[in-house]
Amino acid sequence: MKLFENVSMFRTLLPFEQFRLYCDMPEGTLMGDYEQGLVMEAAEKALQEEIPQLYATLYMRFMRDGNRSEYEASYFARRRILRALTLGEMLEKKGRFLDKIIDVAWLICEETTWVIPAHNHILDQDKQSLLTRQVEGESTIIDLFAAETGAELANTLYYLRDALDAVCPSVTARMDYCIERHILTPFEKYVYWWGGFTDGPLNNWNPWIISNLLVTIGVEVKDRLRRVALCEKAIYTLDRFVDTYSIDGGCDEGPSYWTAAAASLYDCLEVLYDLTGGKVSCFDNELIRNMCDYFRKAFISGDYVMNFADAPATLNIGGVARRINRMGRRVHIPEMSAFASYAAYRKGDAYAPFAMSVYEGYSNIRNLYEQIPAYTGGGICVSADFPGIVVAVRREKEDFDSGVYFAIKGGTNGENHNHNDVGSFVLYKDGKPVIVDLGVGTYSRKTFSEERYTIKAMTSAYHSVAQIGGIDQHNGKEFACANPVFTKEGLSIDIEGAYPKEAGLSKYNRTGTLCGGTVTVCDTLVLEKPTQVVWNFICLEKPVISGSHVTIGNASLSFPDTVSASIDPYIFDDPRFNATWNRDRAYRVQFTAEVIKDSFTFTIQ
Repeated sequence: MKLFENVSMFRTLLPFEQFRLYCDMPEGTLMGDYEQGLVMEAAEKALQEEIPQLYATLYMRFMRDGNRSEYEASYFARRRILRALTLGEMLEKKGRFLDKIIDVAWLICEETTWVIPAHNHILDQDKQSLLTRQVEGESTIIDLFAAETGAELANTLYYLRDALDAVCPSVTARMDYCIERHILTPFEKYVYWWGGFTDGPLNNWNPWIISNLLVTIGVEVKDRLRRVALCEKAIYTLDRFVDTYSIDGGCDEGPSYWTAAAASLYDCLEVLYDLTGGKVSCFDNELIRNMCDYFRKAFISGDYVMNFADAPATLNIGGVARRINRMGRRVHIPEMSAFASYAAYRKGDAYAPFAMSVYEGYSNIRNLYEQIPAYTGGGICVSADFPGIVVAVRREKEDFDSGVYFAIKGGTNGENHNHNDVGSFVLYKDGKPVIVDLGVGTYSRKTFSEERYTIKAMTSAYHSVAQIGGIDQHNGKEFACANPVFTKEGLSIDIEGAYPKEAGLSKYNRTGTLCGGTVTVCDTLVLEKPTQVVWNFICLEKPVISGSHVTIGNASLSFPDTVSASIDPYIFDDPRFNATWNRDRAYRVQFTAEVIKDSFTFTIQ
């Protein structure tokens, strides 16, 4: 689908002098008192905070020992401080924050690169711990956070250029120069994998980067022809990203990356609306509407979300409420706005606190002006099918916090942020986890390398599928499900294709259904010879085996008499799991049988 094929940016793009961020908001629109209080509190804190140093040895750690978080903590702190001070000065207009803004902006401009070490492919090519080719000469790489940095500086210039020039015009000139060097010139001269110019995969990098580039173009590029050319290149890349989605809007990266994928695409559409004075509007497009509404359908209960792929199982739902509210209003889906109200107020009458993310500056600032009405109930909880990524979501009740939630996936083992999990499922009862996807641990050099599938949580052995003769599913797009059939109760898929040939599988059909309060998972297997099959069901509560039943928290799992059951504790080896699940271990309930041709039914009540 081409969103922009009939758009002529030359005819619709506003000249630089007429560009205004948030053009649909009346001049003089103010934040509420609550939001202004949050901004000023953050600005006062930033005013007293020491600006972190970015040492060369911190950058080197990624290649030395795989650690990326220590450098990133200081890197992101600088940008958080700049945004807080900028917003504080924007509101107060007394010049009190300007000197500190100059200090942090100047330090950001002095950084050799705005690309974090984990995203700097030059390091991998040269096997160096520090930059080589980018120390001198032009920048060539634009990653997520280089783009974020350019937009962060552009926002500061948008709000405070005159005030900064009154102190020292060299500061804004330096900021303009660095934005040109690190962002605008490279985007103009080069093509990138995330832009859809090659045959490589596309993911959240595309709209996330473009949403920041469009802000930067709007604030920085005065020449009309160049402005048009850069915008046309940007919307070309967005069309390539949109082409990867099915009409159902399902996000194969999961709900946490939805905030940087579909939600960032929505931000792009808002900025394009600004850039054209409202002449380019794609908010009524069916695919865009479905992409925006994915999060509501993937939400489970409390802070739990459907977390296939590299998605944590818990998110601060209140923290995304404002974004979902403004999206729902713009794409005309009242259920999204109602869900945003539920998310904001679900813990009582007190409004959910607003937390500024270190990412997504445009969206964060926009959200500060968003007011959410109180939740009045109803109309937001649904079952859903996502045929494009082969995921079925089924709910027992029209209430997030009661009844059974069941989700089962097919897809491939070559998805964005892939785990080898074709056929895996999750099950929650009354908002509490029963069968889970463990999610993702702390990102390190290993996470996105050839060693990825040495991490337990990435493998099928730590998802709720079977191991065939000691052989797990394999990674790659060719390892996929087939023949998906969606029904009112659930999903039937053939998943033998997710295993390598040496597993000896002729057929492996998995059918998962929710009927009433009962989940049934039926596996039919045909093998070339008698083979030991081990099913792993992942749970958090310590299972108790009694006869042909396993008690898991508030659920009872029945299994065939022809299989034996055992329990394998998994002591968490990554602190992110401890934080996500608020415990130190999970359990694999393992069911074992000798199989050549048979069906096995597991029932969870």
